[in-house]
Amino acid sequence: MNMLTKYTKWLFAACLLAASPAFTSCDDDDDVVVQIPENFAMDLSSLNIAWNETEGVVELEANNEWRAESESPWISIDPSRGEPGDFRMFLNFEANPYRLPRVGHLTVTCGEQTGTITVTQAGCTDDSKVPVCAANLEVESLDYATGEIPFSTFAGAIEGNLGLSLAQFSEGIGEDGNLEFFMVDKDGKWVAGGTAGTPCGAWLDADLNVTNWNGAGYPTNTMFVECYGGEEEPVLVIGRAPGVPDDAEFTLNFGFTFKDDHSKYCLFKIDVVFPKMDLNGELVGTFDLDVTTIPVEYNAFPVAFDADAVCSLLGCSSVALAKVVSYDADGEFIPYSANNGYWFAKDGSVGSWGDDAGWFMEYYGSDEEATEEDITSWYFGTMPGATNISGVSKIGFWYNAKVVMFNVTVTVTE
Repeated sequence: MNMLTKYTKWLFAACLLAASPAFTSCDDDDDVVVQIPENFAMDLSSLNIAWNETEGVVELEANNEWRAESESPWISIDPSRGEPGDFRMFLNFEANPYRLPRVGHLTVTCGEQTGTITVTQAGCTDDSKVPVCAANLEVESLDYATGEIPFSTFAGAIEGNLGLSLAQFSEGIGEDGNLEFFMVDKDGKWVAGGTAGTPCGAWLDADLNVTNWNGAGYPTNTMFVECYGGEEEPVLVIGRAPGVPDDAEFTLNFGFTFKDDHSKYCLFKIDVVFPKMDLNGELVGTFDLDVTTIPVEYNAFPVAFDADAVCSLLGCSSVALAKVVSYDADGEFIPYSANNGYWFAKDGSVGSWGDDAGWFMEYYGSDEEATEEDITSWYFGTMPGATNISGVSKIGFWYNAKVVMFNVTVTVTE
């Protein structure tokens, strides 16, 4: 504190004297406002402080009205203005919560003259004082349902710990980016990811260990973490694997570092909940559809339906607002077994991907980039190798406790 007081005192004096001859006095005479010892040779236009330094004192003499303004929210000044005379100006610094140094600026005006004081605060050296980027996310308890968090939520921490703007971070997590994604296990060890749909992402098992997707569902696969960037706004996506228990809760710990410099990193903690979904409702209408096709495998094609009639029955402005549903023999909702839709067995009943699967139906209208055809169509595809099969599948839309179902008669020929 004593050393800082000394330095800030001479710092302000030097700013007054170095700006211009008029800065040695705020009036028209030649009196020197502050006398600096002749043997004091330090450059006093800037100040370096520790990450947890909280106070500084500037002693000043002014021959005119003066004011001081902070351009940095972590630096405050009291008093920040005064009349001619002798003053003590107190500087208050907030502790730096990030690992990298940061720079702040003070603008001091005396009369018509202005000078700038630059304050450089060291990066935090106590890991326990650096907060992780924390957030909560609810993901529907539907197979492969996802939730998103924009990385703009953490822009300050990304810049403070990695030294990157949001645009630079987005490039860094892109396909050819310079950032590396890692999970943090229960012992604090960094575990490389890259096992999901993006370089910065991972599939996790029930113990949140990094694993690969194998279609087995819970507990072998529990959820996936994917980070998208490049030229787009960066976003964090977390999705659910099939079979995760309703109301399951998980805490994910992960981070980003540079591929060639692990000394810079940013940590994240996301609490994820998969709340129980109750998509049972009143049946307000049914429609019949016929699909006759040769095997198309995963090259799904659209099957149009009367979207206006569906909206009228459900009371919604667009089918894109509804949720896809199917039910068991007792009328209980069945979670998705495909991407926003269902796999069906070779007899038409709801099933899952595998040797017994015959076809799938999905709805793409709720995607952000959905076309008009996507909004007004189911998409139909077949299991590779499945042919000469037929059956009736039931799939529908749920909105505000109302349900519209489709009876889809399917025939897959050679």
